[in-house]
Amino acid sequence: MLMTVGTNSSSSVLRMIAALNNADRARTVSMTRLATGNRINRASDDPAGVVALNALNAELAAVNAAIESNSRTEAMLNVADSTLTEVSKLISDIEGLVLKATGSTVTAQEKAAYQAQIDESLDSIDRIINQATFNGQKLFDGTNRIAAFASNNAAIKDIKVYSRNPNITGNQALTVTVNSIATRASSTMNMAMATPLSAPTVIQITGKLGTANITLNSGANSSQIIAAIVAQKQVTGVSATVQGANLNLMSTTTGSDSFVSITTISGDSDWLTNAQVTKVTGTDAKVTVNGSKADAQGTQVFYNGGGLSLSFNLANNTVGTYTLTVGGGGATFQLGTNANSRTSLGIGGVNTFELGRSDLGYLSQLRSGGAHSLTASNSNALAIAREAATQVATASARLGSFIKYQIAASNNSLEARKEAVSLAASQIGETDYTLETANLQKQEILIQTATAMLSLANAQQQNVLRLLQ
Repeated sequence: MLMTVGTNSSSSVLRMIAALNNADRARTVSMTRLATGNRINRASDDPAGVVALNALNAELAAVNAAIESNSRTEAMLNVADSTLTEVSKLISDIEGLVLKATGSTVTAQEKAAYQAQIDESLDSIDRIINQATFNGQKLFDGTNRIAAFASNNAAIKDIKVYSRNPNITGNQALTVTVNSIATRASSTMNMAMATPLSAPTVIQITGKLGTANITLNSGANSSQIIAAIVAQKQVTGVSATVQGANLNLMSTTTGSDSFVSITTISGDSDWLTNAQVTKVTGTDAKVTVNGSKADAQGTQVFYNGGGLSLSFNLANNTVGTYTLTVGGGGATFQLGTNANSRTSLGIGGVNTFELGRSDLGYLSQLRSGGAHSLTASNSNALAIAREAATQVATASARLGSFIKYQIAASNNSLEARKEAVSLAASQIGETDYTLETANLQKQEILIQTATAMLSLANAQQQNVLRLLQ
């Protein structure tokens, strides 16, 4: 066995010292990772990993912010929906009161009591709407309305913009072309209306609003028959006129959902023979917007396209071409993590002055002394109440649809994305305790081995020296 004291021996010791230092550094890294739970504690641990981890953490922060924003948006819209639910209940009460007040058997005192209740309900609707707030901001005061106006305000009214693309700046001009007008349901019966009825006659009139059985006295003339039918138009949605020997029945509103039906149950033989009209319906307007067919229900037009969703009423119900301009506004919500995921929702006014329609009247006109109060002639109170109920239900449905199909869908996507990004960040940045524990044990063994080898090397040098003594 060759025993020397010199360069070779020193090199071996230096290599063992280097191995001991490397093992000690590796042990320190493993101990730090196990103590902090992070695989990357400084950039030198994994330079490329630091870049990837920072990008993933930034993305995760954006996703969490979007989820939090969606939660707040949903809370706000739930407040609006709850408000509309209460308004809907009050409108239903008004509708019931109007029905109770209809008919010749109702006394003036009863009608006055019903009118007082209607006035209270209308005041309550306006109060609830004015007090609806979220985080200190009113919801239905017009702040969240999407602005829109028509080139001919007499032709197009009651414009409601439900949503728009907030990424489109400036006004959006729409060309509205009315190709054919909406019509009323109408039926003409040929009979000698000037001849008084030969016997007490019971007829059943049915229309969009409901059904009424009308008893006509023997000897009733055409004027009395017309008056009896008109007196029930709030209940049935059917009115009547007489032209010579013809009785003309027509719906009080236009559209395919308006209809007229008459059945003679008993009485005059001429009526039993001629006054049997099955359901006759009206027609809807035919309208295009920017060349695309729009849906219509009577004179009400609904359009979806170009990032817009809106409706309006053809107030003059005539053919022609008009310009409708949509401006800015609306409640803008961030549904995702980039600008393209924004959307603007129009939350219009639902107070008593706006609920209703220009061709029917508005809910506020049902107040005492109003054009459609219980004591007003030719009142459309029931039709207005039902139109208002439909508008509130539509507004509530649109909020519900936005919550379900926009916010909930966005949240589902964001949650899945959050899970995937969190997993990727965890794999890059978090400590694998199994691996690091094994590495720590390995480094401990290496340190112990290197220390033992250094002791042996030192002993070898001492042995050589003892030989020289």
